[in-house]
Amino acid sequence: MSTIQASFKALAEKASCAEIDMVGKSDFARVWVYSLIYGLTLALGITIPFRWCRSGKKSIRIHTSDEVDEAGRAPSSPKLGFGDSNTEGFYGNPEPDIAKAQEHLRKTSATHKDSRSKTYKWQNPLFTPVERLNDLGGTGTELYFRNLRNLGFIFAYMAALTSPIAAFNMLGNFGPDTGQALLKSAIGNLGSWEAASHLDPSARIVQVGCQGWEIQHMTAIFGWLDFAAIIIFLIYTVWFRFIQVPRAALQDSAEQVTPRDFAVVIDKLPHKIENQKDYAKLLEEHILSRLAYVRSRQKHPDSRQSEVVEITFVRDYGGRLANLRSRAELVQTKEILQKYDKPNKIAKIDKALNKLNEKLAEHLEDEETLPVLRAFVILSNTSDVANLLYDYRFAEYTLFRCCQSSSRRFQGSGIRVRQAPQPTDLIWENQDTKWEWRLARRALMFLIFFIIMCISLGMIYTLSTLGAKLGSGAQLSYIGVPKCDPIPTTGFDSSEEQYKCLITEAATWNRTYAEGQGGDILKCWCTFTGFEAMMKDRTLFDTCESWLTDVGQTVGISVGASIIVLVINLVLQMTLLAMSEFEKPLSQTALNSSMMQKVFFAQTMNTGFVLFMVNLQLKWLKPIVRIVPVVGRFLFDGPFDDITRGWYGVVGVTILTNMALQTVVPACTSIALMMATWITRKCRRGGCKHQAELLKLYTNPRFDIKGKYAQMLTVVFVTMTYSSGLPLLNLFASIYMFFMYWADKFVLLWGSKRPPNYDTTMAKESSDFMLYAIPLHCVFAILMYGQDCVFPSNNLGGDLGNFADLGRQAVANATAAGTNASANATSAATITLGSSDTDIIAGLFNRVAKESTWMIFLLLVLLVAFWVLWFVAWIIGGTFGAFWDCLVDTCCPSRKMRRITREEAAEALARGETKINGRNIDIASTMDWVAASVHIEATFPPASYRLEKHPDLATIAHLLRSEIQFTPKAKKAPTTTAPVPGNEAKGFLEALNAQFVLKTQDDAVSKFLEGHTRLKSTLTPFEEQVSKADDKDAAVQSIADSWGMRWP
Repeated sequence: MSTIQASFKALAEKASCAEIDMVGKSDFARVWVYSLIYGLTLALGITIPFRWCRSGKKSIRIHTSDEVDEAGRAPSSPKLGFGDSNTEGFYGNPEPDIAKAQEHLRKTSATHKDSRSKTYKWQNPLFTPVERLNDLGGTGTELYFRNLRNLGFIFAYMAALTSPIAAFNMLGNFGPDTGQALLKSAIGNLGSWEAASHLDPSARIVQVGCQGWEIQHMTAIFGWLDFAAIIIFLIYTVWFRFIQVPRAALQDSAEQVTPRDFAVVIDKLPHKIENQKDYAKLLEEHILSRLAYVRSRQKHPDSRQSEVVEITFVRDYGGRLANLRSRAELVQTKEILQKYDKPNKIAKIDKALNKLNEKLAEHLEDEETLPVLRAFVILSNTSDVANLLYDYRFAEYTLFRCCQSSSRRFQGSGIRVRQAPQPTDLIWENQDTKWEWRLARRALMFLIFFIIMCISLGMIYTLSTLGAKLGSGAQLSYIGVPKCDPIPTTGFDSSEEQYKCLITEAATWNRTYAEGQGGDILKCWCTFTGFEAMMKDRTLFDTCESWLTDVGQTVGISVGASIIVLVINLVLQMTLLAMSEFEKPLSQTALNSSMMQKVFFAQTMNTGFVLFMVNLQLKWLKPIVRIVPVVGRFLFDGPFDDITRGWYGVVGVTILTNMALQTVVPACTSIALMMATWITRKCRRGGCKHQAELLKLYTNPRFDIKGKYAQMLTVVFVTMTYSSGLPLLNLFASIYMFFMYWADKFVLLWGSKRPPNYDTTMAKESSDFMLYAIPLHCVFAILMYGQDCVFPSNNLGGDLGNFADLGRQAVANATAAGTNASANATSAATITLGSSDTDIIAGLFNRVAKESTWMIFLLLVLLVAFWVLWFVAWIIGGTFGAFWDCLVDTCCPSRKMRRITREEAAEALARGETKINGRNIDIASTMDWVAASVHIEATFPPASYRLEKHPDLATIAHLLRSEIQFTPKAKKAPTTTAPVPGNEAKGFLEALNAQFVLKTQDDAVSKFLEGHTRLKSTLTPFEEQVSKADDKDAAVQSIADSWGMRWP
């Protein structure tokens, strides 16, 4: 009897069959049908409800002035950076008012303002279409949810396509049988193989019942299924990146009415001019003169009058704008502490306030005379915005700005005019930070990020090493074929030789012999027997108790390590986000983009690649990675030099466990945190003694969209990297996307602060990253599907096969030539193509020239070629592109002036049309600022660029406003004419302010005088003076001035 016949006989006996039928395929057809039904159910089960529940086209509704209350009227603010604020009446009263706090919660959350009741109403996450999310957080928020939902569909379709791979994997027995269900779904378990037959694993069969099929025929089909799944993901990613994102940006820019439509930002302004206090007036006159000039050259100018509605200056506080906010927050904290009567903590706050006061006043002039860095200018209509941008179209280039005409210059300086960002996108406290400091902070942040990553990698490496030492005996097994087995010498602890469990030897042992030997022999026999056999024969549980303990320990370590990885990722994300403001970015967009990339890289490395690198051994790569400090010596020094059968039992199952946890843990965490916020608010609201404390409690946390994008990209990359060999990852990714879609929707609408009006930057960058996941998938698919032992596949035939044979022959000739040359070489300077290099090339060529991998390799080549062209286009666009734009602006200026007129747009909208000659109609172009500001306050507030109007500063605006009117620090200490010593005089003024102005302590003055009885007769007249005054704040200021003291 031949070896193959003996093998088939052993497989038939194990399956209780008379023989293995290699002709009939009815049982195989049944598996394919079941897989087809599962795939169709999965695909249609999520697609049909979506199509049924899909909402119609979003209608455009303009809010008018009779629909909003006072908060929605057009702002008539002064044309300076800081001015009067209408928030003091709402936020300035220190007495706790739960009704106002609840109103504040509704106004600052992702609510909808009802036009009839004029109240803010919560939206139902189940019935709010994704299109409506655009009105809450801009295009960026809508695109995040669209991408999340669409990826859920895409991965579901990919899971449906690759379901036959997982199904046939589950029917195999090639992988180590340790009782882990997830391990059986990997391709490392594909096929039936009998160790006792000594059959070459590459010649094993796929067995279903009593029928068998050569594995080479199956692997070719599986390769095409995986290829089809890649194509689906590729088509979607290209569509989303190059069609959906630009189209959404254009459509929403036309349909939305935001401050950005009416605003420009002017920089390169002169920091100082002769009449610095008249800066706003002079800049307004300059803008109006330029608009008048542009209109004079137009055939059909806009009939509306040009007007500058608001000018908001960013002045140079020497990097102290952040200190203004800090001081306002300290003042607010002090007021709260005064309610709780905590003098020790108040004293610490006073000390910190004094330091901030000195720092703020040091070397600074009065605010109106401070240097100007840039200005945000709101104009009365969009036509003037376009005219001003057109007039300064060449100012984008430094050379042309140097040659700017005198009429375009402001006070002799060449200026630049660009489209302004959204007001909510600004990070005001960073606006006066110099670019040199921002660059230095970014470099330092990168260094800190590298250190944190090294610590994180070290922790995960330690976990991986511990798991390998404690569990390798239960997981690593050898079948006596080098291409199938791990490296005999472990890379984790070379000083301690571990027992090598050879399955082919264990197959010759019986139970009595194994029990008699005990120790490693018994464990090896139990490994050969497998968990499935123990489930059929319960007496084996007693025999293999020690082995089962090791297996349980290994599984526990694997799950524990996965949980710890999730915790490390969470802590890492929180740490990076807490440090995010250190870089001092000017906008939320820049902040989110930077943090999204860092968190995504860190989490992806921790979740999917650290484990791979510490378990893989690549001798040729070791000298390179050892350059990396600390962790470099541990990388690529593991027990596997290829993705072999044992790799799936150690690395593959851990990745599956990580991703299985990832499907539910982030979504559950988000919901749990939202519920914790609700419970905390309910429990603590009755104990609040100050309105500011209550408002803080009734302010929802931010919707962390940068962390959400990073988590989504991590799941995409890990799934795409390993899904060829671990097809169950596609299903996990689909579940994650849908769970996070609904969890994030609930959190956004019911538990988050209203997000800023995000643009498409993060959606564009995330889709760029997703494009790189496709070639990464191709690389790992070739490594996994080209492994001769795990995934045997026939070599190419036909013309492609002939081409592959020529390639193999060329590699073989090169190898022979290199070997002969190295043998005859007599000089160390002679350079030849060594056999080690050609072995790598030959191995790679053999992997890509198979029926299961050639199409994936072809796709990889095409993707690399397109990436090279894209990179070249990017370089050309960054150099010659700017020249081309400048040339078009010079030779074809009319192109920038071809705009849809206001009348044409109004007539088209009245007819229900949204486009004219294929161009989207900009709704904002049909409105003036008075009407637009009302609509903005009802949809995308605030309708102003002023600092105190920013939503993040609403609760401290009344404090912030007063803090900016400081008196500069004098060069010499002023002479004090107070009737009492300086410290006592300052304490008395603070007591007057607390009792009569802030009204936080009714007996502040009497308590002060009780502690200073000798001063009572001197200071009592001043107390009476303030108590009788109508304006008590002015009375306190008058006393301070008369005493020659700086106040406040």
